[in-house]
Amino acid sequence: MGETDVDTGTRALDLRAPWGRRSRARGWDPPEDWWTPAVDAVCAAHDDGRDLTGPCTRLGAARARGGIGVGQSMIDLAAFTDVAGWETPPLELLRALAEGWTDAGRGADTCQDPLTGLANAAYLRTRLAELYRCPEEAEPAAARHRLLVVSLAAGLDPWRRAARLIVLGHELGRFFTRGESVCVLSRGRVAALVPAAPTTAAEVSALRSGPCRDAGASVCEVSLPATHREAVTLLDILAGT
Repeated sequence: MGETDVDTGTRALDLRAPWGRRSRARGWDPPEDWWTPAVDAVCAAHDDGRDLTGPCTRLGAARARGGIGVGQSMIDLAAFTDVAGWETPPLELLRALAEGWTDAGRGADTCQDPLTGLANAAYLRTRLAELYRCPEEAEPAAARHRLLVVSLAAGLDPWRRAARLIVLGHELGRFFTRGESVCVLSRGRVAALVPAAPTTAAEVSALRSGPCRDAGASVCEVSLPATHREAVTLLDILAGT
């Protein structure tokens, strides 16, 4: 081993050790499973002043293969950026981590959003197409459904928005337990497709006082339009704002 290799290993250890301590302090469990060669790849790239997106993608893939959820993986990356001197994790590094985690942990054929584990917008489009499919002149099943749209507050920085979306996704998955379709429309908005019922108003109220209050989010009930084409336009509007 040459002198350069020794220096590089020492510098990586100088960053790796406090990163590991910070991550464990934030709840990494089990502590002994934290290290992976991808950790050293991130440290080495930082020490050399190289682009970190590739190493962060590799880190995300390693975490997925190790059975670590994307939320905990992002908390771990935040521990690294704290030690490295960033105030918040850069969005491009969070994206690289999530993409690596998605490719290794779920594959390209999934209908799940990698950040939250909820269904994605493509899945909701498919469900709506099914609900509008009916004989001519008949009332589509969509007329007997509603969208409950949950929106995070505007103006959050990317890290806080991603963190709140992870928590919100978990809580909504626990709230909706009767076969509703709960789908991520954007990084700040989730929609639940629910049957219209006399209890819908009470459900909206429970959302406001429960998961939405804790996440600083709002919720509203949206009726589905008369045609499938209008419904697709509605989803585009909701996803783009």
